[in-house]
Amino acid sequence: MKIAAIDVGTNSFHLLVGRVTADGRVEVIERAKEMVRLGDSAFRGGVLSPEAFIKASEALRNFRRIAEGHGCEALIAVATSAVREAPNGGDFVRAMRDETGVDLQVISGEEEARLIYLGARSSLGLNGRRALLCDIGGGSVEIMVCDARELYHQRSLRLGVLRLLGRITTDPISPEEHLRLAEHCHRVLEQVAMPMRRIGFDFVAISAGTARALAELAGATPRGPEGKQRVVRFSDLYALERRLCSMSLAERAKIPGLDPRRYDSIVPGVVLVRSLLEVFHADEYVLCETALREGLIHDYALRNRTGILLADEFPDLRRRSVVALARRTQVLQPHASHVARLALDLFRGLRPLHGLPNSDGEMLEFASILHDIGYYIAASRHHKHGQYLIENMGLGGFSAEEIALLALVVRYHRKSTPKETHVPFGQLPEPLKRRIRLLAAILRVADGLDRTCRQLVRGVRCRIEAREIELCLSARVSSLEELELELWAARRKGDLLQELLGRRLRFSLSAQEDLGEDVDAMTGA
Repeated sequence: MKIAAIDVGTNSFHLLVGRVTADGRVEVIERAKEMVRLGDSAFRGGVLSPEAFIKASEALRNFRRIAEGHGCEALIAVATSAVREAPNGGDFVRAMRDETGVDLQVISGEEEARLIYLGARSSLGLNGRRALLCDIGGGSVEIMVCDARELYHQRSLRLGVLRLLGRITTDPISPEEHLRLAEHCHRVLEQVAMPMRRIGFDFVAISAGTARALAELAGATPRGPEGKQRVVRFSDLYALERRLCSMSLAERAKIPGLDPRRYDSIVPGVVLVRSLLEVFHADEYVLCETALREGLIHDYALRNRTGILLADEFPDLRRRSVVALARRTQVLQPHASHVARLALDLFRGLRPLHGLPNSDGEMLEFASILHDIGYYIAASRHHKHGQYLIENMGLGGFSAEEIALLALVVRYHRKSTPKETHVPFGQLPEPLKRRIRLLAAILRVADGLDRTCRQLVRGVRCRIEAREIELCLSARVSSLEELELELWAARRKGDLLQELLGRRLRFSLSAQEDLGEDVDAMTGA
């Protein structure tokens, strides 16, 4: 049976013609794509423009002719972010039906994520593995945790590349706008990250045209059976981001292989993907070649098949064991979680100086959650008690080296800094010692910035200078004087960080931003 699926996206329209086999597999017959960019008018003018109606109508007529030429028995068409948000989205749907004969179904972000999952799991090789899957569109980003049998949790964010493009006013993008854009992406992603981290995943996969364009520009590495999966390393993406953001639109137009219709949106796209990898502590992403349109066909096949059972999966062992230990020892959860957030702000902002991998960001987050567990034994010397508990409570999923790192980062979050005479620190290999010193130094400052446990400092932005590091604090106060205890503690505990990075710490107060409106509430699976 031949089926045609049409994805009316904010950036591109896609057609997939496929044949569904008896065992439920989908054999691709033809693909087609039109870059209509509904979001250009929807996000800038607030409505879908008459020009958008004309371009969309032409694309859908062409798609229908292709489907009819293949003798498709069913045509399924859905519209996503731009149409579902536009005040005249209903008029658009009626016009497309009347002019092209294509009956569009406007789907929610939750349904969009479900269909993307159905399409992606056919190509990602998820057997025995769990993925953090992200689909980057023009208007929205769908993020989910899934494996071969189940979609565990999904969220839809208003972080599409055309939406983010509206935040850029300079050409090339100025350092200030670049920083603000990355900060915006981080904050929105952080608001949905915790449930997904709690479930856990083995790798990050990203679908859609932006991810594919970045993979080609970054020189993705072939991997897997017959080299069919392309993998983009964070280091290559980070270098690509710096190159793209230093170029003007005219200069990007000369990049070989870059689609002319992505010259502008590739900048917010690379910032978004880099931010995603940082927030989820990933050092690479796998390019997923299938998504919504494949999911539409698989969904059609599933609704006509029976006997498909979903199996339960346990949450991620490492994160579960850390949270279990924190709860068992009755840590002050708001303080621990907030210190973890501040520590990750510092970790990302100081990346040019420390050079640690994103996976160490996750270890820093775990250490931050556990840094006060020693209070369960006694307040006095609680940093050493915390070391003892981590070493002896049987945290699951961690190697011996990782246990040592966690225990010693917690040990050095206060009081004495690491010394060669300390056991077992002095007996460790030098690369591990460096990681412990850097992570402990960051945790010390983050812990100091919540000295009163009132979460007055909401976030930290780092500005690196030749002799100084300026820590710009976003806070729920109007002056630095109201942060007297936090600043006293952070300065007092910043000795190790200053020593390791060779720069003096300086603190300032920055303006606050409310990013909550950029998250669509969705029900997790």
